[in-house]
Amino acid sequence: MHMRKLLQLTSLPEFLPVLLVSLIALFTGLALLGASAWLVASAALMPPLYTLALGITTVRACGIGRAVFRYGERYLSHRMAFRILTEIRLSLYDRAASILPLRSGPARQGEFLHDLLTGADELRDFYVRSLLPVLAIGLITALATWLLARVLGCIALLLPLLYLLRLVLACLRRPAEEDQRRALDAAYRSALLDVSAGADELIRAGSEPAARLLARNAQALLQGDTRLARGDARRDAGANLLDTAVLLTLLALLILRVTQDKLSGIDLCVWFLILQTLLVEFRTLPEAVRQGRRSLAAASCLPEKRQMPDGDDDSRPDQAPDAPAASTDGPLLAAQGLAFSYRRGQDLLHDLSFAIRPGQHTAIIGASGSGKTTLAYLLLGVWPPDAGTLLLHGTSCQHISHDVFHTSIAALPQGSVLFAGSMRENFQRYRPTCNESNIRAALDTAQLTDLVKQLPQGIDTPLGEDACGLSGGQRNRLLTAIAIAGKEPVILLDEPTCGLDHETARALLTNLFAKVKKTGQTLLVITHEREILKDFPQVIELKK
Repeated sequence: MHMRKLLQLTSLPEFLPVLLVSLIALFTGLALLGASAWLVASAALMPPLYTLALGITTVRACGIGRAVFRYGERYLSHRMAFRILTEIRLSLYDRAASILPLRSGPARQGEFLHDLLTGADELRDFYVRSLLPVLAIGLITALATWLLARVLGCIALLLPLLYLLRLVLACLRRPAEEDQRRALDAAYRSALLDVSAGADELIRAGSEPAARLLARNAQALLQGDTRLARGDARRDAGANLLDTAVLLTLLALLILRVTQDKLSGIDLCVWFLILQTLLVEFRTLPEAVRQGRRSLAAASCLPEKRQMPDGDDDSRPDQAPDAPAASTDGPLLAAQGLAFSYRRGQDLLHDLSFAIRPGQHTAIIGASGSGKTTLAYLLLGVWPPDAGTLLLHGTSCQHISHDVFHTSIAALPQGSVLFAGSMRENFQRYRPTCNESNIRAALDTAQLTDLVKQLPQGIDTPLGEDACGLSGGQRNRLLTAIAIAGKEPVILLDEPTCGLDHETARALLTNLFAKVKKTGQTLLVITHEREILKDFPQVIELKK
């Protein structure tokens, strides 16, 4: 299965020219040394100069040809590799977009980050650094064996036997070792993500414990890499000894043919350099095999061509591209027996059912940790429910694409990223079709007009990293303004009044209800403030 994915990365018409040029480059390299050996050995006998003309011409032709074909191989193979890399990254980014954020948090995200970052490079190198050298050296070995068999007979089969033995020895690394190395890398990346996310807090609280933990993970990763490198070095050293033994054996047999007048001394020199050069090429085989193993492992993260990736516990269900038709009679949003957990056996939401009709403004309330924001993520299609059904316009969300969610529900949950640019730039990123009048109207509804007037450059004033130039309440209101600036049927707001004084909170709610009454949108508000519940026709209370 994984090999089939790898072979789908390119086509035969694209790969065959690369293989042919690589084969010719390798052949001209061997021919260059063979012709050089013939020329030097022949010149030592001091023949007439004209008898060396052919050898001199051959050396020059092979030298130029080797350079030209080696350059051609680099050009064609790297062009193929970078085209493959582009497609791989697009596929892996599609996979990332379909399953991030992982419900299991940074631990699994570190593992996923390892697969995403290193997997693309491993897949890119499969053809250039694994399949291509193995095939090219194999074909040249077959040619050399055929020519050598005319001199040594069946003894020439030592060359293909050594070739195959080299491949087998390189495969002896146990999968458990590679899995352990992958786990160590994932643990290090997880720790790095964790430290990066809490960098500001660590500055205040002291970063030494986190630094020690990160250093331990880095040291464990380094030790794992060292163990693998030592094992590979031992196997390669053993294979090099075999190379030497085979070379000496063949050389001894060739010398014997010289003593029997079945081979000239010049031919002996030619064969010696050709065999020595071929066995040097054999030393690239172990790394080519290891690259192939890494590529096969990375292919497990690669989706089938023109298909979305197969899901695991964190993946989304298959989705259809068509939006459901809006229903004027049935619920706009509905849940039937909804259940969800971040860890198996620890349900956060259990058997939750509700229905929200168009214009039926709804508040979702509950204690901290009861699953309010998690429900918002489910409604937005970030994660699929573990059980039960979510319906949008009467259609199961399992059959609705993410694009339909985005055009049906407007939301920026609490803690969403605000970019370091201005308010205008944040609108342009989240709402690219929003014009100036819509931006101003959304800011006014969110009670931010007075703030805009106070800023040095108005809505073009830079906000700083993650809008650090705004207070918590102002930040929440900007998220609210961006969410309400569109025309989606549902507006989902996460704690829009958090951090606001009573007067500002009341004015904000009044403006929101006035807006949705005018536009016909439905308001869905997550809150912990019970005093605002009287404004909502429907209240959904979540309990632990």
